[in-house]
Amino acid sequence: MQKEIVALIPVKGSSERVKSKNTRPFNDTSLYELKLDQLADVRGFARIIVSSENDRILEIARDNGFETHSRDPKYSTSDVPMSEVYSYIASEIPGEHIAWINVTNPLAGADVYEKAIEEYNSMDPKHDCLLSAYEVKDYLFCNGKPVNFKPNPWPKSQDLAGVCALPFVVSILKRKDMVKWGSCVGEKPYFFYLDRITAMDVDFQEDFDFCEMIYKQRYA
Repeated sequence: MQKEIVALIPVKGSSERVKSKNTRPFNDTSLYELKLDQLADVRGFARIIVSSENDRILEIARDNGFETHSRDPKYSTSDVPMSEVYSYIASEIPGEHIAWINVTNPLAGADVYEKAIEEYNSMDPKHDCLLSAYEVKDYLFCNGKPVNFKPNPWPKSQDLAGVCALPFVVSILKRKDMVKWGSCVGEKPYFFYLDRITAMDVDFQEDFDFCEMIYKQRYA
């Protein structure tokens, strides 16, 4: 059954680890404007809303035909826990379901979001959210102990136990649950698997440079 899903795009005007990463030049555009271009081609969202404390970011959204949410600036600072940001923004916008979409995954195009919508609409009701994920095939330790393998006999990497990571390309859940949980992650998630390159998240400068290189190779 087709659900009413509102895409919510959170965009801060500043960032700490990569200066102005959302709006600085990325190839011939920016991470922010590239994501708007990608989402403009997506079928299946009832509305697309950009949330920001930055007037210029909101103006760009409106100029491109998107709805906006003017965010209280305190929810764009590192002083406020992310759980409060999730609950606050979700409580401020309409819709029964929210697709939380970050602009920092430039290699995820319209097809990724359309597939996520399709899978969310058809997923088993036992799941309470859809989370983008990618499989981790590395030898992982925590507190000095192996997490996903036994050291004897030593396993091949392809035989490692399944572990996944969340790149937050897209998370879809009921709006009321996001308000209640202060999170996109429920107790019974459905994992929407992507390949590691498509799922790349820009968190540090080297991520920005790598994604820009791949983007140029694919689309320039």
